[in-house]
Amino acid sequence: MKNRSQNDWLLRIVRFGVFILLVRVLLGILFEYRYYFPPDFNASAFLSGRRYTFFGFYRAAFYVHIVTSPLGIVVAMFLVFSGGRQRYRRLHRWLGKALAVLVIGAVLPSGLWMASQAYAGKIAAAGFVVQTVVTAIAVGATVWFARQKQFAAHQRWAIRSFLLLISPLILRLISGTAIVLDWESDGFYRFNAWVSWMIPLLIYQGFVQNRLLVKRQSVKIR
Repeated sequence: MKNRSQNDWLLRIVRFGVFILLVRVLLGILFEYRYYFPPDFNASAFLSGRRYTFFGFYRAAFYVHIVTSPLGIVVAMFLVFSGGRQRYRRLHRWLGKALAVLVIGAVLPSGLWMASQAYAGKIAAAGFVVQTVVTAIAVGATVWFARQKQFAAHQRWAIRSFLLLISPLILRLISGTAIVLDWESDGFYRFNAWVSWMIPLLIYQGFVQNRLLVKRQSVKIR
């Protein structure tokens, strides 16, 4: 019983640490918005080299994406940490519906359009396109299982959706580490465009499979 209590505390500490790290990265991204209104192609690392392509649908998609994505991430964080708590039940349900509309209606379409001009070429663009499709599937499954009142499956898909929505933060975190280690290159960015969302999903899937295996073994023992 004591070991279980200690493990619970360790898990809470890890979750809190991850939460603080993600918030720190998000604030770092938001701090760069000072170069976007109006667009400063010299000061902004992201806008650098886009002076002659930053117009039309891409420009509109960019501004839709940078406004809706952080909002979606903040709401997703709240939903993940409030899930299962009775006092947040109504707010959780309402925000869950709002997030699904926001993601499917704005975040993903704008991100898909921006992927067409992704830095480092077609391989990176393909990574972001596949990520967009997988995110749409995950969000759709999250909503569907909630409506079917299959809450265990709903929770699993909600966490997958969350991991996909925060992948820009993970991408930035990996990129920052690469800069510190002097690994930054076009090839590394192409690699990052895939692993920043695939690795967290694979780790979580391994966690799910392990829990299911433990449950099956406990049933056999009984």
